[in-house]
Amino acid sequence: MDREVQALFALVRAGLWGRYDDAMSSVFPLSVQEWERVFTIARQQTVTGIAFRGLDMLPEEMLPPMGHMAKWMAYADRIEQSNRAVNETLAMLCGHFAKSGERTVLQKGPGVAVMYPEPLLRECGDIDLFFPDVDGDSDPLLGIPGVSREAKPDGSWEYQVNGIVIERHSYLLDIVSPRASRFVKRLIEEKGYESVSVSGSVVLVPAPEVNLLLLSSHILKHAFGVGVGLRQLCDMAVACSFYAERVNPQEMEGIYRKAGLEKWSELLEGFLGQYLGLEVQKTKNTDILLDIILKGGNFGHFTGKCETSSRSVVMRKLHTFTSFMGNVRFAMTYAPGEWLWTMVRLAGGQMR
Repeated sequence: MDREVQALFALVRAGLWGRYDDAMSSVFPLSVQEWERVFTIARQQTVTGIAFRGLDMLPEEMLPPMGHMAKWMAYADRIEQSNRAVNETLAMLCGHFAKSGERTVLQKGPGVAVMYPEPLLRECGDIDLFFPDVDGDSDPLLGIPGVSREAKPDGSWEYQVNGIVIERHSYLLDIVSPRASRFVKRLIEEKGYESVSVSGSVVLVPAPEVNLLLLSSHILKHAFGVGVGLRQLCDMAVACSFYAERVNPQEMEGIYRKAGLEKWSELLEGFLGQYLGLEVQKTKNTDILLDIILKGGNFGHFTGKCETSSRSVVMRKLHTFTSFMGNVRFAMTYAPGEWLWTMVRLAGGQMR
């Protein structure tokens, strides 16, 4: 791991847990060129706000030059403004669906941001919603004032309200192995949802055990294919810490095992301990996951291989298929059953 990446991880750990990181004394200070690269990698991994908070833990002599510090401050301010806009739109959606009596479940995004010490510094892209009581034929989002809907090349729809992208999911957890899917369905029925407050708006999120499984499987699916960013790993770390007193570790191990993700969960836990400073019971070498993160960035955007809207459906699916094949060794080692069934679905043209 090069010096700039070590520096970024030290800043991210400090930002996550609000304390000086021991690695800082051996990594900092940095040159102007090194600071520029740290900033670039932070943006690629969408952890600029978290790392910015970590700067507060550095002694004055280790801080970046004033001009560079101003760049970090300006970018962090844009992140906060963007999150306020997302939260305002979420509040409007919550109010609308509360009046209509439509149960609405928030996935990831702002629902995870509230677990951070400074939620507004967690970069948020869109709003992911799941409607547990709605069948496939109706579309509750079309009743939102000012909503626009655009067909995407893969046949799905993208919604926008006030310039904020909204994604409607037809499933809560994207686990496709038939046996694991049946278990997940029973788990959701047993655990259900709970209410949280996001900037004063009350919204449903998955229960702790379900939420941890959702975040873990979400990271895995992107690691299978085009790549996953460090921010998603940060989400998992803060969620594990946030739920630590509410979730039984032995029960959670059993959940991962029944979902077919036992080996993957051990690798993920090891990474969170090794690189993000989470207190974990099991440690192991997790460089294989680190390589995927550094190569892919946030959902593969770093690689420059992300699909564009101009591509044909066939080319987009071919790109996705080849991306999944590129990580076959990783997948077959840590979640072979889920990977194989994901490939079956992909081959059938049902990749979501």
